[in-house]
Amino acid sequence: MSEKIDTEKVDQVEEVHKGPRLKLDRNGIPLDPQPSDHEDDPLNWPYWGKVYIALMVSGLGFLAQMGSALINPAYVIMSKDLHITVEQASYCTTVYILFSGIFPMFIVPYSNVYGRRILYIFFTTIAVAAQIGSGAAATYGGVITGRVFYGIGGGIPLGIGAATICDLFTQGERGLYMGIYTLCVNNGPHLAPIIGGYIAQNLSWRWCFYIPGILQGGLLFILLFTFPETLFSRTDFSTLEGTSYISKLGWKGKIVDRRITLRDFITPYRMIKYWAVSLPSIYWMTANTYGSALFAVTGSHLAAELYHFNVAQTGLLMGVPLTIGCMIGEASAGWVSDLIINAYAKRNGGYRKPEIRLALLPGCLTLLAGVIAYGPCVEAKKPWITLAVCMGVAGFGLQTGATMVYTYTTDCYKPQSAEIGAVINLYKSVFAFNIGFYAVPFGEHSGWNISFPVLGMINGLTIFPLLWLWFRGEKIRDRQGIPHIHEDL
Repeated sequence: MSEKIDTEKVDQVEEVHKGPRLKLDRNGIPLDPQPSDHEDDPLNWPYWGKVYIALMVSGLGFLAQMGSALINPAYVIMSKDLHITVEQASYCTTVYILFSGIFPMFIVPYSNVYGRRILYIFFTTIAVAAQIGSGAAATYGGVITGRVFYGIGGGIPLGIGAATICDLFTQGERGLYMGIYTLCVNNGPHLAPIIGGYIAQNLSWRWCFYIPGILQGGLLFILLFTFPETLFSRTDFSTLEGTSYISKLGWKGKIVDRRITLRDFITPYRMIKYWAVSLPSIYWMTANTYGSALFAVTGSHLAAELYHFNVAQTGLLMGVPLTIGCMIGEASAGWVSDLIINAYAKRNGGYRKPEIRLALLPGCLTLLAGVIAYGPCVEAKKPWITLAVCMGVAGFGLQTGATMVYTYTTDCYKPQSAEIGAVINLYKSVFAFNIGFYAVPFGEHSGWNISFPVLGMINGLTIFPLLWLWFRGEKIRDRQGIPHIHEDL
């Protein structure tokens, strides 16, 4: 990290923040973005209120992900009950993954005009109904239909959750809460098998749908009465004059006075052309798939074959190591990222260079190490604790990568954070959707000591473009220019 002051960037910061009402953080560094003087600006809300909203969004993401994977340890039981194959039962998860990745891309334009609150409420309602419907379905077709709608409803906090965090926090404090959000989203599928195994064993596989549906219904009730609108235009206050907290809980129609056109629906795709968005998204899709989904789709098979585990034991092996690894990873990711970027700003005239977030890259290498080591341990039939350690190491790198990718990309293009969140979610979901078709066959035919290292190295290769961004990202962003897309947000 260079201590040489970039005078050109300092001038840019001073130009942007020029004026008598310059607002500084507690370290005397200019806030970015600058909070307006309007009381309805979320950046001016009480700190405890912003933390509460961030935790609510994180909770929505956690429950959506947990509800997708709670059924995973119960595939065998479900297949016998519905007279289908275990592979067909697994489509309950992969269908969710696919639709939760694709559908938010169509919702982003509405979130930038009608706000975040109404979308969370409307689509959480769909998610609750879909979970109850899947649990009550008498046929396999009914279950899958419910899962399709659950992907539609549950995917919204995954698509616009990062944008909500950006609504609430300035750049220098965003890493901590983006880290909490990604920790919840990542650990939903990790904790799910732990709980799902016991639910399926002691109640039935149908309760793997009912219970998350009930929990999401409870959170929906809290949302209705406590979750305010966070969308805010920094140039047009006309729709906010005279508002109160109570009014933020009602339906007001448009939050930002802007028409939605057909062009708006391709806006998320327009962000793909920016290297600071597409390259981190490619890295994250491989990290999530091979650092999380790969263990999920192979875990049940390997636990039964190697250790003769029952459903509950399988759930523990699939969930506990990754959960612990992710929690340790986040303990050294989000707040550390904020600390580093703020230290850089102190030495560079208040300029927070987004590429400083990529200083977390070395921590991502543990994902590569965990995945590569896992395969030979399986092939050698090592004790289950060895596999658990490999998964925990991979989980550390997984969570570090998640926080790094989300904070870096949204730092680069904050006004387009909703589009960026949708793009990252799309890459991740579509790539992970395919893992169920090749992970087990690859391991059985070529050997687990071949399949896991090969897949791990694919993830390793996607790190190199991020190194390029670390050294050249600022010049690349300058050359590509600023997206002229709702720059007032």
